[in-house]
Amino acid sequence: MEDSTTRPWAWAKDPHAVMWCVTFTRGITPEDVLARYGADTPTAQVLTRQQAAQLNDSSLPEGSVLRAGALGNWSFCFEDYGVMGIMPGPLSALSHRTETFSVLLGGDGMNGFAHWRDGQCTERFEPGFTHTKPNPPHPWWDAVQERLDASSEEYPGLVPVLGAVAHHTGAELDADTVNGPLLTLRLEDSSRTPDPPTPHPVPTLQPRGRQGACWADRPCLGRPCRLPCGAPPTSPPFSTHTAPRPRNREDWSLRRRLRFGPVLTARKN
Repeated sequence: MEDSTTRPWAWAKDPHAVMWCVTFTRGITPEDVLARYGADTPTAQVLTRQQAAQLNDSSLPEGSVLRAGALGNWSFCFEDYGVMGIMPGPLSALSHRTETFSVLLGGDGMNGFAHWRDGQCTERFEPGFTHTKPNPPHPWWDAVQERLDASSEEYPGLVPVLGAVAHHTGAELDADTVNGPLLTLRLEDSSRTPDPPTPHPVPTLQPRGRQGACWADRPCLGRPCRLPCGAPPTSPPFSTHTAPRPRNREDWSLRRRLRFGPVLTARKN
């Protein structure tokens, strides 16, 4: 019988996973990847996933543990409990003179996909939700949706999304690689690559629900919007930028019980 840990994308199917974010960039090294996030690469250590978890110290300023490795001509960066890999600053830098994919399992129940090329976002959407479908042409929406439609599982998760990326890159990120030794460091939010300047819409009051064109269209409960324009909309009670980011697995588990359940129920219905 096949061990569950050896199946393709076993780490992405882990029911105990609260959230993760992974980027794939063509033609640069893992050291380059960390540098483009804004990190001081010489400070990186080679750590396993279990060892890297010790870097999530709640007494430190907010940040993310970045773990980078190579897959053939592509390099990836994996985050547990982090969202730097969906931010415009790192993605713009990562994709400079190349291309980058970003896939997010959101701790609030909302997932994400983005494709960037040479510093510009070409597509960004929430897989499976047609109201986030980009304006045409949208080849990555089509590729992902085709795999979602072909899946035999009622809730296939992000495996079809990762499969579409792997079909393009020619390499799968398996569980042994994710859990094994990778170039690792902790990067504080204040030190990451800053977002490029973009016009920001004037906040307007919106009824609760999944209306509007952007997270930034909302008043964010009176707090400055920290998420990129053009991202899929979400109701303030469920968005990751309306409350302080949980710092450890226990915090995320509590948050998931409080916030994730209603989202899952809505989707199931």
